[in-house]
Amino acid sequence: MEQIWTFITTLAKGVKQGVNQYITNDLENYVPFFIFAAVVLVGSQLWKLIQKFKNK
Repeated sequence: MEQIWTFITTLAKGVKQGVNQYITNDLENYVPFFIFAAVVLVGSQLWKLIQKFKNK
């Protein structure tokens, strides 16, 4: 049981370190994609809302 717990805690530490490293080193390269995705999501929701009120 102790080996399983050690494995889980080591895995969690590795994932945390990987996420921190990704945020520190690589996230800024993907900011334009996040902005584009947000614009697309907001635009599609607005389009649905406009179509909903247009059909009433």
